Amino acid sequence: FFFAKMASSSAPEKVALLLAHATDCRSRLEHDSALKFLEKAVAAAPDNSDVLDMSGECLLELGRTDEALAILRRSVELKPEEGAAKYMNIGQIVAGPESLASFEKGIGMMLAELYAGGIDEVALARLKFKICSGYCSVCELWMTDLCDDDAAEAKCEQVLGAAQALSPDSPELHVQFANLRMCQCRNDDAKKFTYRAVKLSNALEEADRPSLECRTGMLKLLIELEQEEEAEEFAQALLDVDDEYVETWYLLALLAFNKKEYHEAKRCTDTALKILTEEGIHDEEQAERVDALAEEVTKLAAEAGADEEMGDD
Repeated sequence: FFFAKMASSSAPEKVALLLAHATDCRSRLEHDSALKFLEKAVAAAPDNSDVLDMSGECLLELGRTDEALAILRRSVELKPEEGAAKYMNIGQIVAGPESLASFEKGIGMMLAELYAGGIDEVALARLKFKICSGYCSVCELWMTDLCDDDAAEAKCEQVLGAAQALSPDSPELHVQFANLRMCQCRNDDAKKFTYRAVKLSNALEEADRPSLECRTGMLKLLIELEQEEEAEEFAQALLDVDDEYVETWYLLALLAFNKKEYHEAKRCTDTALKILTEEGIHDEEQAERVDALAEEVTKLAAEAGADEEMGDD
């Protein structure tokens, strides 16, 4: 049916149909399938910035950052004043001041749309949520790449305050507040923000919940704050959503490691390594973390096994 419809469609209709199918695949987290449709769309309309923007975002979701950056920069060349999302995605790929400039460009475009008005209530809430997410990305940048700047801490408070004014019930906002409070050694406050983030996320339908990257950030906070029972429950819920997300398995391994459950930690790192082997390594830093933990838990699991055998003797 799809190919018959394609054959009878005009070029713009073909592109629209391809984008619709890609969107449908992405809603089911089938990014590889989505990319196949998007590659056809790019071939049919190489100067269509909407096609390029969606293709770049899909490539980014697949971890193919170099390809994503090239295609998003092409979109910027074609339509620099349209499509805030491409600037937000570029900001995720590049680093330091270049990342900050890209985020600020994207946020500025979204704020202009917000101030212009004329959008319905649902679209307005969605736009505020996106701007809030952008401010959270800027905060994270000030806590990492730009942390040596004397104004970094004040900048974090400033952008999170702006985000809170727009979308006070954003789970991502509460994650960033928790991270900032952890950096400030205010662990009690960090715990409150983390629990609030989890509660807000759980109250949403799955389609409306934050990304898995954001939710594994919540899981990491629960582990760092030594909330082991809550962390395990939350991790299992993440596996129900996607049991091939490497970071979830890495954090489950870390949780088991902290509890000295080395055989369970090894099972989790083995699973993470298997996924990395099958899907390929797109995040070198993540792969190094998994490898380092796997090496440690393999050694400790072997030692624990030897101690058990001696005890049986």
